[in-house]
Amino acid sequence: MQSETGLTLTRTIEFSRKALKIGGLSILGFLLFRFAFYSFIAYWKATHPPPPPPPTVGFGVLPAPNFTQEEQNEKPKQYFLETKDGKLPSFSDRAKVFLMPKKAVGLFDHETALNIASRYDFIFEPQIVDTRTYRWQKTSPILTTLELDLQEHVFTYQTDFMNRPDLLLNKQNLTRFDAVQQTKSFLSTAGLLSSDIATSSGKITYLKAVGTELIKAVTPSDADFIEVNLQRTPIDEIYENYTQKGQEGIVHAVIGSLKGLNSGILSMRYSHYPVDYDQVHTYPIRSVKSAWNILQSGEGFIANNQDTKQAVIREIKLGYYDDINGQPYLQPIYVFFGDNDFLGYVPAVDPKYLQSENLEF
Repeated sequence: MQSETGLTLTRTIEFSRKALKIGGLSILGFLLFRFAFYSFIAYWKATHPPPPPPPTVGFGVLPAPNFTQEEQNEKPKQYFLETKDGKLPSFSDRAKVFLMPKKAVGLFDHETALNIASRYDFIFEPQIVDTRTYRWQKTSPILTTLELDLQEHVFTYQTDFMNRPDLLLNKQNLTRFDAVQQTKSFLSTAGLLSSDIATSSGKITYLKAVGTELIKAVTPSDADFIEVNLQRTPIDEIYENYTQKGQEGIVHAVIGSLKGLNSGILSMRYSHYPVDYDQVHTYPIRSVKSAWNILQSGEGFIANNQDTKQAVIREIKLGYYDDINGQPYLQPIYVFFGDNDFLGYVPAVDPKYLQSENLEF
């Protein structure tokens, strides 16, 4: 019988099936290789991100934070680190610094000052304390003094409430929200409620009058007055602001209830200096270990301390220093929290970008 030498239909079908199978496997292999390749690229980029651009340091060398050493509390003799994990926390290698532009002398500073005073019912001519400061007084319903900076519009408002217990009404249990809103409303009356204060949550402390002093009340029902402190809203909604007076804000008020005093504000220190949040640069910051060593060596600023022997540090944060006397830049600090309301600061900006004058850090 003669054998078949050419392609038969059966062989053709068999060959086609093998070709399709090999082609399908090749395509599948290619797709798997492609998926694995791009997955590896994505993983590599995620685990090996490109280094960020260097800090901009656009303001040049910065003045060191002025912590007003004369107000500093006595420093502890020893420091102990007792955070939750017993370790120092981790922070970025850089932080933002914001310009705080100084107001120029204006032609209408006098009129603006008179307008602010009139909003608080000071209608008589002021006493000129110096070229930048006016002082007003009124006696009804209680002796009240307003002292205002013509250029910056910061002020102190003080009534004689501690010497007039006869004017005190029955205690009113204000909520935290009510007390904060009352403080903001007082500022809004004179057009001084800035946007970075308007959204501040505020902190309150219940106070009791003991002789000529105000101390913390044991319970809200035991309180005679409420202390309200407002800080700017946190930077990037994370980093809180602190003054040289610790938790005391750039707006510090005491609220009570006196006959004929509609606002309820018995005293206020308004130390809000504007920040230009659009004028910002990044600066390298020292390590938290370096800051801890500085605090341990006794060179940090102590905003609050009730124990002269030792400070047990429970938490360390990055925050911003807001000088109640004004400053050219809003810059970061390391904030150390400890037992008995201990509070200490160390400048966070890398020392080579801080002026050496008046710098102990």
